[in-house]
Amino acid sequence: MPRSRDYLTIGGLVESLLPAHQDLTISKVRFLEDEGLVTPERTAGGYRKFSNSDVARVDLILRLQREHFLPLAVIREKLKDLDKGKVSEELRPMVTRPETVASSFEMGEAVPLESVPAALGFPASFVRELAEFGLVSISKGDKGDELARSDVQIAHACWDMRGYGIEPRHLRIFVTAAEREAALFEQILMPSYRHRTPETRQKLLDSLADLMRITAELRSDLAKRAVAGTFEDVV
Repeated sequence: MPRSRDYLTIGGLVESLLPAHQDLTISKVRFLEDEGLVTPERTAGGYRKFSNSDVARVDLILRLQREHFLPLAVIREKLKDLDKGKVSEELRPMVTRPETVASSFEMGEAVPLESVPAALGFPASFVRELAEFGLVSISKGDKGDELARSDVQIAHACWDMRGYGIEPRHLRIFVTAAEREAALFEQILMPSYRHRTPETRQKLLDSLADLMRITAELRSDLAKRAVAGTFEDVV
């Protein structure tokens, strides 16, 4: 992989992905481009320039084909959601790098509210309503009010819940539960990691990830039990 530039040629992209996708060819990458699944920039001379996000995107497409046997039409729809910052449960384990999300905005940047309808697919007024109930954060930026990039997935989930008649005012309980869970994690983990060395920081991150995985499973199991009790004649 060349170090003197921040992009790869089409041949360089194929070479970088061959260890994971041994049947990948230049022709296949060109086909994905023709299908509109990846859109690399071009040099003044017409040569393709594949960025890190392009490489990650091709990798994701190939994995969805190989591991989930998805047709390109389905993959195209999933990529459209991904471009809006919406990561489905199915895709979440596969999206391991931030650059996989080839959005109009970089992952670290906020989304201007005026761009929310076109970029994310719901009204800016909905984001303001979410902020009113503490579900997302709105800050002042160079382009006016902005939605924090880390809150995009939360906003998508809340928007989807409207299909069941669940409005932002009903979702405050999730914020309260998350704050209590974070306080519990702090109480459990912080005494063991008071000395912030690179090693202890990594151990803290690993422990926190493990706790979040375990508690997510616990929440799911408790919810299933509660639902089974409420809808015992159905489930």
